[in-house]
Amino acid sequence: MDKFEKIRILDTRYSYQLGVIRAKETRLFDMKRFEQFISSRDANELVSALHDTDYGPYFRVTTSPLQYEEALLNARIDLYKEIESYIYNPDLMKVLRGRFDFYNLTVLLKGKIAEKDFTSYYSPLGTLPIHELEGIFKEESYHKLPIYLNEAVKAGIEAYFTHHHNIQLLNFCIDSEMANFLTFYSENDFLTSYYKRWVDITNIKTILRLFFLKRYQEFARYALLPGGFISKEEILRKKLEGVENLSDLYHRTVYSILLENIESFSLIEQDAEVLLLSYLRSVAYESIGVEPVISYLFMKENEIRSLRLIFIGKINEVEDSIIKEKLIL
Repeated sequence: MDKFEKIRILDTRYSYQLGVIRAKETRLFDMKRFEQFISSRDANELVSALHDTDYGPYFRVTTSPLQYEEALLNARIDLYKEIESYIYNPDLMKVLRGRFDFYNLTVLLKGKIAEKDFTSYYSPLGTLPIHELEGIFKEESYHKLPIYLNEAVKAGIEAYFTHHHNIQLLNFCIDSEMANFLTFYSENDFLTSYYKRWVDITNIKTILRLFFLKRYQEFARYALLPGGFISKEEILRKKLEGVENLSDLYHRTVYSILLENIESFSLIEQDAEVLLLSYLRSVAYESIGVEPVISYLFMKENEIRSLRLIFIGKINEVEDSIIKEKLIL
């Protein structure tokens, strides 16, 4: 029996929460419901169709369908607050919200370097309030940050100034620090395994992009993320010469399906999301433990992304069939 199984057997504190989550799961939109949304004549009709759903309160206070970003963001804010009220371990929420903290660090560093106000790009979903982060960056008192964020800032600044002010290197560096945090900080094996899969998939997409741009040899050691089941070091040791060599690394893994559509990046993106969603659904029938709560959070996030995609399609008058092709459920 592995550590993950022991955690699931021993952690019986979530009986009430799982009852609530099961009821909420029945309200997640299926393909039939999404098809109804897609068939809306325009974005106004789509907003009307959402009025009798959990998203109704967020859209009823808008004055235009063009405010869909604001409505969906408010839905996400409330989603994270709700999940936070269900989870007993604050360190678990620190990981679930952590990626937004790293995102905000990147925005703040870029704003500081460019001497511009990037306030509109901040995410309100992190663990640290925006005004607190702004104060820390204004005073350059980075020691006030949690150690993992402090290390990310120092690494990002060093990467930028030691590589000829290359902002791309700053991005790579902070992304690597984030991957380390997501894959090592949590003591919940389900969440850690999810992020390890995410790192593996991100690295495959990064390899393909770099070869497409003919920059793999130049940027691989900076752009590849640590913490995956297939380590960054293992990938670099392979000394890949082209995308055709990827099968040497991945042909006996769950990621081999991604290599079947190697000529179509959009299909790879879709297959990658399907893999992650399948992993989340692996705990669909668990009756104890926090894992179904985590799974629901990510499934709801995917639902919100899908609604955003439909709004973009409707506002830009994209054909319904094309919008449907892009949905990942």
